[in-house]
Amino acid sequence: MQAAKIAIVIPADRRVELELPADLPEGPAEVIVLITSQKAAPRDRRAALGMDRGKVQVADDFDAPLPEDLQRAFDGET
Repeated sequence: MQAAKIAIVIPADRRVELELPADLPEGPAEVIVLITSQKAAPRDRRAALGMDRGKVQVADDFDAPLPEDLQRAFDGET
């Protein structure tokens, strides 16, 4: 695997044209944009995998039928 690091500034129109070094081989490749600025949008903490690990408990009777009044409320009955 070979890598080339090219510093850029992302313009307002989000369009970038790259000229790659001549020593890079022709063929399939991937382009990865690594944001290095502190101005980058913060990650959505709600989407972090495992963030609630150990905080949730599932009751032993999870699959048990709901109480009748609660089931009627879910069914839209009053």
